[in-house]
Amino acid sequence: MGRRKLDPEVRLERVRQRRRANNKRYYGRTTNLYPGRAWTKEEEEMVLAHTIPDSELSAKIERSVKGIQEKRRRLKKEIAEAEAKEKSE
Repeated sequence: MGRRKLDPEVRLERVRQRRRANNKRYYGRTTNLYPGRAWTKEEEEMVLAHTIPDSELSAKIERSVKGIQEKRRRLKKEIAEAEAKEKSE
C-alpha cells in the first residue's frame, strides 16, 4: 500500500509545524538560561571567529545560541556597511 498524497497546503503546514517544534526544542536549551548583559570585545571576537560550534560557545560565554547567532549576523552587517562606506569615499 502506497503513501497517501497530501494537498500541498496541508503538507506545507505540516513542514512548518515540524520546523517550529525543532527550532523551539533546539533554541529552548539555552533561551533564558543566562541573564542579559553587555557584550565584551572578547566575546564579539569569539563569535566572529566561529572556531567552535555555537552550542559549545554558548556554554563557554554564557549566552544563548540564538543570541550568539544574532550577534554574529549584526557584527557581519556592521563590518560590511563599514567596508562599503570606505569604498564609496
